[in-house]
Amino acid sequence: MPLDADTSETDLDQGRRRLILNLSWSGLGLLIATFGAALSRFFWPRVSVRPDRSVRVGFPEEYRAGQVVYYPGPKLFVARDEKGFFSLSARCTHLGCMVVWNRDHRVFLCPCHGGKYDAQGRTVEGPPPRPLNVLAIEIDDSGFLVVDPDRIIRRGKGPVPHFRPGTPA
Repeated sequence: MPLDADTSETDLDQGRRRLILNLSWSGLGLLIATFGAALSRFFWPRVSVRPDRSVRVGFPEEYRAGQVVYYPGPKLFVARDEKGFFSLSARCTHLGCMVVWNRDHRVFLCPCHGGKYDAQGRTVEGPPPRPLNVLAIEIDDSGFLVVDPDRIIRRGKGPVPHFRPGTPA
């Protein structure tokens, strides 16, 4: 049985065309599916479900006036003075280094770049562009002082806002 050269070449060309057509349709289908997934993700709500990072820092009676306590886990300071309580972030506002409390001079010091903050977290000298962040502090139902490191209280260049137990937050 002789082979017909024209018929086999035509079948071969049609097979190639069919393969290219199938690959083209598959690519187009993949493109449409990707676009559809991106479009559906656009309409899906983006809700961040983060655990509550609030920290219990003790009872108000445990702090005496003039005391500053460092909490290494959440990296924050809790201070009490004659006006009440306040909490400051332990991260320097210059490059995020950890500041330390110098009890003798009553200042917060950034050992990396020479930043210095007063007892209320205001910049005294060095490169920090702004005061230490003031963190929200309140009392929970059990009577504990609770600091929320995710809630930063805005303040101007004046004194730090204080929290006084027994007054609404």
